[in-house]
Amino acid sequence: MNADFDAHEDLQRQVKEAIICQRLAPGQKVTELVLTEMFHTTRTVARSLMEQLTVQGFLISISPRITRVSPLTVLSIKENFALRKMLIPDLASESLTFVDFSELERINREISKATFSPDNEQDILNLLHLNSAYNLVLVSGVQYPLALKWAHLLEDVAKRIYWLYVKRTGDLPFNVRGHEQIEQLRHGDPARVKNMLSESLYQTEQRILTSIFFQEPLYAKNLDI
Repeated sequence: MNADFDAHEDLQRQVKEAIICQRLAPGQKVTELVLTEMFHTTRTVARSLMEQLTVQGFLISISPRITRVSPLTVLSIKENFALRKMLIPDLASESLTFVDFSELERINREISKATFSPDNEQDILNLLHLNSAYNLVLVSGVQYPLALKWAHLLEDVAKRIYWLYVKRTGDLPFNVRGHEQIEQLRHGDPARVKNMLSESLYQTEQRILTSIFFQEPLYAKNLDI
């Protein structure tokens, strides 16, 4: 049973990564047949994946017979950042006492050692996953299961946004943390940590929106690479 669960989770990760990397592009029609052929699975598993990814916001059901990859628009980017700015800084400030700083240090070392080429899909995915893991460690100590579920979902969706930025600019949208920032978190009071994370999210959002508006000032158009 555990092996089946792990295999299903791995397959779900693969489909998410295909959406993040736009191998399944925003607005693209997705069917059981598409997933069975792309990921060499059964139609039953593909149907289950479509249901789960629709709940998680990666897919959107247009009608009982039509499912598409969720749009990636300026509006959806602003929504993701608005929700994360409301949620992540507050959760992190409450979680501060319980943060596993040794795990933050480990992730930070992995980020520091990671190679980065904007033309290498795996390099980008690896850094996006590490960045997300770092953020989620910051909130992992809170006792609100629903809030944590939302934090995980929002971080997953943010990878789609960050991927777009990397492919359009050749750079990462977020600053790579150093030991100094971890020490600020370790010794900071909750209010200061909340402000620091809010400012970090704001700066990242502005960096991304500026790059998009510079190229395409279209509010509801699907943004692809």
